[in-house]
Amino acid sequence: MLNLREQPIEQLAKLDFKCSCGHHHKVNIDNISIGSGILKNLPEILSQYKGKKILLIADKNTYKVAGQQVIDVLSKEFILRIFIYQYDDVVAGARSLGALLMELEDDISLMLTVGSGTLNDITRYVSARTKIPYAIVATAPSMDGYASVVSPLIRNGVKSTFKAVYPIAIIGDTQIMKDAPMHMLHAGLGDVLGKYTGLADWRMSKILGLEGNEPYCDNISNLVEDAVKRCMDVAPKLSSRAEETVQAIMEGLILSGLCIGLAGHSRPASGSEHQIAHYIEMKFLQDNVHTKWVHGNKVGVATLAVLEAYDYLFSKDIEVIRKSGRYKEFDKDRWINRIKKCYGDMADQIFRLKEESLLVDTKEREARMDLVANKWEDIKQSCYSTLPSAHQLRELLKDIGAIYNPKELGIDRQMFKDSLIVSKEIRNRYGVMQLLDDLGLLEEVAEYIASKYY
Repeated sequence: MLNLREQPIEQLAKLDFKCSCGHHHKVNIDNISIGSGILKNLPEILSQYKGKKILLIADKNTYKVAGQQVIDVLSKEFILRIFIYQYDDVVAGARSLGALLMELEDDISLMLTVGSGTLNDITRYVSARTKIPYAIVATAPSMDGYASVVSPLIRNGVKSTFKAVYPIAIIGDTQIMKDAPMHMLHAGLGDVLGKYTGLADWRMSKILGLEGNEPYCDNISNLVEDAVKRCMDVAPKLSSRAEETVQAIMEGLILSGLCIGLAGHSRPASGSEHQIAHYIEMKFLQDNVHTKWVHGNKVGVATLAVLEAYDYLFSKDIEVIRKSGRYKEFDKDRWINRIKKCYGDMADQIFRLKEESLLVDTKEREARMDLVANKWEDIKQSCYSTLPSAHQLRELLKDIGAIYNPKELGIDRQMFKDSLIVSKEIRNRYGVMQLLDDLGLLEEVAEYIASKYY
């Protein structure tokens, strides 16, 4: 298979191949352009829309950063309509989706978003539903969703992933992106670091035969590892804001996002660490908490916690765990009460989602233990051995000035513990936190990890 690490990012836009995993993988992006001063090429990149109406989408911040520059570049040859979200803290949910839909006139040929994660998710979903193509001018290398085909959206308080579409073009001018707030540069790295644990979780689900409708692919997994390596190679230099460093981070993020499209689901880029981050984001929305921290910052903190969980788990002897018998019983009433306490009005959605996957019966739990014990060495070799230690990651985050402590996110000890215990309920997706629960160790591990920070 083609080694994508050796290919210029521009050549990745039209991947199309039959994979050894048995699936056909395809990317459908017309143009990926990352580089210094690349914004001046925007008229050429969008040449098929000359003389047609384009809806430019931004929020107040991204308009200041690059919106006017985009208008200046395009205004001579394109018909532009401008839509700027006028409220702070734009969230990818019903309010923002509805606001954009109301701006779509019948003669809009293209949506052009100037921004990063949230605006990209909103536009991508609207594009999928209206069949109006969209392109993205990135203002920060802050997340891997630029090249994705899914949109994480808030529906009835719960963060869920919805199928969407590729952008027709991704434009990342490093002269613009290098000046993004430092916490957003850190966020991009945090999102990539989450691939360590996300891939380990995905491999684990494969080994245990618990992939569900998210089949594992070695080639895609290897590509995500390539994306992580691109970013890790330059991570120590991130604070310099050097354009070549920002470009390497952005290319790693795009490669990671492409893998979501190749797989047809978000598993290559999202595991237990993303579920923890999503839970924290949902609680912030529920409690009307506003902070500067974006998704990737939370993922970075959560990844460190999940690495702690992996380290703890594989410091144990599986036969000792089996002999303890503590895994055999599941207190469903206690589980229900905890979900009600943690999820509030969202609890009924969680109950519906998990009603068929809960292991309540003792015999079912014993069978799961037997399965895990039989595959223990495989999991250790294929999943745990691929991970950096929690100590290694913590030192990296410290060295570049990124947050790593959940207290810095503004959450207390109980909320952090809750996130470790109940975030796995957001999706039916097997990972290390569910494994710990199946072994009767999850609460013990959550207490252990929380004690390191509080």
